[in-house]
Amino acid sequence: MSLDPATLAPHVDPDWTEALVLELRLRDVPGDVIGDVLTEIETHVLDSGTTAQDAFGDATRYAEQVAETAARPTPDDPRDMVPYALGAAGFVAALNGLGAWVTSGALTLTVGILAVVVVVVVTPFVLQRYGTPLLRFLVTGSPLRASLVVMAPMVPTVVLVLLGRAWEVATLPAAPVTLGGAAVALAAVVLARRRPTLEDPVVAPGGDREAALAAARRETGRLTLVTTGVQAAIAVLAVVGVVLLSR
Repeated sequence: MSLDPATLAPHVDPDWTEALVLELRLRDVPGDVIGDVLTEIETHVLDSGTTAQDAFGDATRYAEQVAETAARPTPDDPRDMVPYALGAAGFVAALNGLGAWVTSGALTLTVGILAVVVVVVVTPFVLQRYGTPLLRFLVTGSPLRASLVVMAPMVPTVVLVLLGRAWEVATLPAAPVTLGGAAVALAAVVLARRRPTLEDPVVAPGGDREAALAAARRETGRLTLVTTGVQAAIAVLAVVGVVLLSR
């Protein structure tokens, strides 16, 4: 089953459809309602012979009109971000601990490391609170602006790491830190998987929502697997680099 909303309106300009669906998503319009809207637009375009732009005007403005009556905003629940915050903190701890484990056997806990932990723990909650305006800002701007915005948080983080690496807080055995961090990260993954699903696929009127939901979950699972694999690969490369540099 295709999860591409454009398949519900094949005779509508894809760029117009993409702008419409994006704005509807940003305004918390449910997937089944989006499916209804796309089907109605497709039918009107075929019957009238006009374009969606001529019939409904600007896609973003039309999405605003639809959202006034169809949107069902979901309140932000900070508990949804707890697994991601814990997982990120555990990953940082495991990565730093593993690097120290294979070199000296002891991890020197610095202010820089603590700063990174604070940043990765806070980030999910910030994204939850300001994710929608940030996403709108990114997708409506140039690729250069998007790249600068994404990279912006890295600059103060790197500065904190560089400034704080000379401030030692404690020396810890690397093995327990590594294993404990890995256990926390794994527990966070399990906890995140047990949270209520956030998938809300676009479904045509009368469509099989359960099948669409299952397909969306499979797609999310594949994306999670790929992301986890990339993170693990980066961690391995980082540890190898630390080992080589320490020789």
